[in-house]
Amino acid sequence: MKQISLGQSTLYMTLASIAQKLISFVYFAIIARTLGAEDTGKYFFALSFTTIFVVFVDLGLTNVMVREGAKAKERVSEFLSSIIFLKFFLGLATYVVMAVTLIALGYTREAQVLVFISGITMLTDSLQLSLYGTLRALGNIKYEAYGIIGSQFLTLVLGTTFLYFKLPLFFLMIAFLVPSFLNMVFAWTVVTIKYRLKLRPHYSREIVFYLLPIAVPFALATIFGRVFAYADSVMLSKIAGDVAVGWYSVPYKIAYAFQFIPFALIAGLYPRMSEYFAHDKKRLGEVFSQGLRYLLVVSIPMCVGIMVLAHQIINTFFGREYSPSVVPLQILMVGVVAGFVNVLLGALLNATGKQKTQTTYVGITMLANIILNFILIPKMNIQGAAIAATLGNILLFVISWITVSKNISIAYDELRTLLMKLGVSSAAMGVVVWYTALHVQVFVAAVIGGIVFGVLFTLMKGLTTEDIAYFKSIRSKKT
Repeated sequence: MKQISLGQSTLYMTLASIAQKLISFVYFAIIARTLGAEDTGKYFFALSFTTIFVVFVDLGLTNVMVREGAKAKERVSEFLSSIIFLKFFLGLATYVVMAVTLIALGYTREAQVLVFISGITMLTDSLQLSLYGTLRALGNIKYEAYGIIGSQFLTLVLGTTFLYFKLPLFFLMIAFLVPSFLNMVFAWTVVTIKYRLKLRPHYSREIVFYLLPIAVPFALATIFGRVFAYADSVMLSKIAGDVAVGWYSVPYKIAYAFQFIPFALIAGLYPRMSEYFAHDKKRLGEVFSQGLRYLLVVSIPMCVGIMVLAHQIINTFFGREYSPSVVPLQILMVGVVAGFVNVLLGALLNATGKQKTQTTYVGITMLANIILNFILIPKMNIQGAAIAATLGNILLFVISWITVSKNISIAYDELRTLLMKLGVSSAAMGVVVWYTALHVQVFVAAVIGGIVFGVLFTLMKGLTTEDIAYFKSIRSKKT
């Protein structure tokens, strides 16, 4: 079966994720402006609540299949058939537990309807995840890129139509359900027709007992990560109300809209890291170092620019009703750099068989985040939730970096030089953006700032010829 290069894989997912996030951002801005803070809060809560539970349908099985399938591609079909069998029962049990939990917490009938519909989407998304995981293991993720763009665009079309005709709020959940189902059908078609894999749900004791012990750390890490990511929204809904959730949803959406960047990189990188760990430790170190440089060069100037333009971004896209969202956005952006690198660190730990360590670290972060939310939300409202999320990202970065640095050779002198160049270029860009934004539109200020950063970083030789040669090589070389 034909594989595409690492650079092509990253390019496909990066372009698809950029398109998806742009469409998603526009769509969410339309929702926020049309519904107002209170109904936006209800909508965002339903998605957050469901997202916490969706991990119990997968339990890390897809991550294991990608890793193990990359090593033994001839067994991918067997792995997926057994996973589909397990997911039928896991999905049913998860949906029931989610419904009981929602009712037990005393949420309104409207909130229950939103979550129940969103829960069906949870089931189709989980099956879709495993189907695309099969393609990742086989080394081809371009179809996943197509599915991402098509699904998000259809959600935009359906959602804006429902908003235009002022249909009840639960129709926005249907706007997610229909594209998710169609995307699942598309993925199933590619896997069965293009790759001719037989996907009959089948229980294989050998495969199940092989995958499940490996999946447990992945499952726990994913569960901890989801609770860490969305517990603040659920806690805000009970402590501060729907309006607070609506205000918080805006900076949260903006800050985490850019998570596609590290995840797009890891989509192509993770199967290769698993291979390199088994066969080429030197190449593994090179891939990690280049991935780290890529994430830092992208995230640091981006975060500085958004922090400086936070007020203009909120007012331009969401309106003055969301002015309380400005400071939380600036706080959240502080932790985004650490969040970017955490994706790479976590992938490396998982790829090198240290998934139990990764799970422990994410669990520690989750507990710290929940405690901080309990302390800070009653005192500082949405700013407290933002501080808790940022401190959680920083904590996870510190403890993960300590472990990774003991197993991968890191050129600290080169890293310090890179950070210095990024710091100077980003600071100069921030000053220019701040001054320019006083006189021109936010778009123009952003473009000027990007040019200033690019020129300064290039003059300081922040982008080396080795970097350019490396990325050319991974685009042209099949791995």
